[in-house]
Amino acid sequence: MRLGLLDLLRARLRFGLLAGALAVLVFLLLFLNTISATLLGFLTGAVQHNSADVLVYSATSRRNLQASRLDPSVVGTIRAVPGVAAAGPIGQTTLTASVGRGLDDLSLFGYQPGRPGGPARIVSGRLPGPGEALVDRTDEPNGFRIGATIVVQPTGRRLKIVGYTEESRFNAAPTAYTTIGTFRRIVAAANPGAPIVPDNLVGVAVDQGTSPSSVADAIDAAVPGVEALPRAEAVASIPGVSSITASFDLIVGITFVIVAVVTGFFFLIITVPKLRVFAGLRALGATSRYLAASVLTQVVTVVVAGVAAATALLAAAAAMSSPAFPLAVDTRLVLLSGAAVLGSSVAASMLAVRRVARVDPLVGSGAR
Repeated sequence: MRLGLLDLLRARLRFGLLAGALAVLVFLLLFLNTISATLLGFLTGAVQHNSADVLVYSATSRRNLQASRLDPSVVGTIRAVPGVAAAGPIGQTTLTASVGRGLDDLSLFGYQPGRPGGPARIVSGRLPGPGEALVDRTDEPNGFRIGATIVVQPTGRRLKIVGYTEESRFNAAPTAYTTIGTFRRIVAAANPGAPIVPDNLVGVAVDQGTSPSSVADAIDAAVPGVEALPRAEAVASIPGVSSITASFDLIVGITFVIVAVVTGFFFLIITVPKLRVFAGLRALGATSRYLAASVLTQVVTVVVAGVAAATALLAAAAAMSSPAFPLAVDTRLVLLSGAAVLGSSVAASMLAVRRVARVDPLVGSGAR
């Protein structure tokens, strides 16, 4: 270990350049993961962070929230299914609205406060009443502030913002949550010829100790014309999520392989010229384990330095990100990615370690 650290100090420039290159690659890895998580959060937050354990769609919707249509009376039927602790209606529509700064596309949700189906967390303000709404705090820079009024176009219906939610956007658009009664009045005003305003989903809370999957199966068996999904499965079924996830996973996977290959081959290349030196140390009594530990010490030191520098770069990028698309340093992501990069780098560097461990002491002693 001491030998490895002394070699690092002696060749600071060489190892510093490797740590810098590694930092850039790890930063790219973290940055892509962060962008992916933020984008998917904007697309799926309304479902992923919903207060319901199970979401019930119409059977013909193909698991598409916006295509699902349910008669409001089905809520009572679902509520009677064994394992269901509570159920509430959920409505969703996309419309044009204004908050005094021009027109915006607005994803509007209606739910019954106190029942499953609304945002899981209110970070500021209070629950909405008739004519009121919650908005995602991310949309505050766009004018969606507590106390402001959302004017729905072209009907002129108004919603006063009374609170902020968190991580509750849908389809990457500004998102608001109001009572189901207000939601139905807004949709009815925009569609005056419609006989009823159907619900899009039913949110279900399950009994304590009951799995959402078993309750979803019970609902499917007991209520005709519906399909119930645990919340995690509903998130994965949102259109576009699987393709976005697959694309980012491919890019991140390629970057990860590059990090491992670059680190492994670098240490292999710089170890080969020192084989005679290692052989001499073996001839003087140094063990293979001691020499291998010196190489692994260098690997760990360089990788840790690179990950630390990459985290600092990510923090700087997050600080400079736009309020409309905020990035944040996820400690869990940094730790997992750092551990994965370190593990893969050590594994790739085993070629160098193996070369060191197999050095013949007779080479260093000059024996033929």
